[in-house]
Amino acid sequence: MKITRISTYIVDGGFRPWTFVKVETGDPGLVGWGDCTDWGAPGPVAATVARFADFVVGRDPMQAEAIWWDLSAASVRHTGGIASKAAAGIDTALWDIRGKALGVPVWQLLGGKLRDRLRLYWTHCGSTRARASWAAKLGLPRIETSDDLRAFAAEVAARGYTALKTNLFPLKDRPETQMIRDVFAHPSGDISPAQLHSAEAVVGVFREVLGPDVGIALDVAFEFKLGAAIKLARALERYDMMWLETETFDPQALRIVRDSTTTPICHGESLFGVQGYKPYLELRAQDVIMPDLAWNGLTMGKKIADFAHAYDVLVAPHNCHSPLTTLISAHLCATIANFKILELDVDDAPWRDELLTHPFEVDNGFLKLPERPGLGSDLVEEALVKYAAHGSFPGAR
Repeated sequence: MKITRISTYIVDGGFRPWTFVKVETGDPGLVGWGDCTDWGAPGPVAATVARFADFVVGRDPMQAEAIWWDLSAASVRHTGGIASKAAAGIDTALWDIRGKALGVPVWQLLGGKLRDRLRLYWTHCGSTRARASWAAKLGLPRIETSDDLRAFAAEVAARGYTALKTNLFPLKDRPETQMIRDVFAHPSGDISPAQLHSAEAVVGVFREVLGPDVGIALDVAFEFKLGAAIKLARALERYDMMWLETETFDPQALRIVRDSTTTPICHGESLFGVQGYKPYLELRAQDVIMPDLAWNGLTMGKKIADFAHAYDVLVAPHNCHSPLTTLISAHLCATIANFKILELDVDDAPWRDELLTHPFEVDNGFLKLPERPGLGSDLVEEALVKYAAHGSFPGAR
């Protein structure tokens, strides 16, 4: 069996593009699917996949480990970023092929499952509906006031979710939050009164409605430098957070943040490979890491998770990409001892399930582990073409 062709699709994912990789083999009907979604540069990632095809076509698709390291060597002078994402898309497609060829789910190849279902948290919870353009495109009701947010929080509870992650956004009845848009338009790394008020207003409503036992996380990505992140983390302490997600490429700065607060710290969605996580883990700079499997692949993703286990750190994969990455993440999460929770964009593109021959199943806030061979679903190519991202995003065709 040989790899005969590698191709990509860039698909409209609502508020971001999805980039898929298809790996074909000489065996009729035996194909693998991968995801290498990059919100800002889908075109360059797809072009790199095409470049990598020169190294991969003609190879045995069962040799996922060897191909990963060969692609790493081929891109050693541009390690990480676009190169890693392109390799990750090919890598997960190879795992899909291996599972299908052997007639077993990918989780069986990763060592076997530790659990049959995975606890989920609702990501971009409220913030998707607070952004007028996103809410309109996805056909969702707007969140504009505290009462809107309270009603939405009740919906989250009614749908069985025991955890969520939100972002900073203004509320019309809280005028002290209104300048937040201007601050994000011209970021300095400091935290403004409006941003602090937004955090307290949004998180406060969720805690008020959902009670003390529901996990609440706040994601501020790379917005804040050291002192501002500490100020925010301390302001959130009274809400007993699941975590504050704050990013920095300075491991020592993150360790200082963690030492300065009782709010748990999560980070790592923008890191690549074990070497990327190593300095943070050695400094015990976080409580939870969130490796992105669309950017690290299953081959490296499993190594990162096991490495984190050696440092008593939990894993909650970054997963606000396509429905295929949800399946990819599920297979990894089923096999690692240090799994905490899995991200899911519930307010996703309404055509999401049309892309899958077998959509994943969510029941009362938990994802059912796929039992079908490979990743558990193929992609529907007619739907990929139907929802192609024609010029809506950077690099889209």
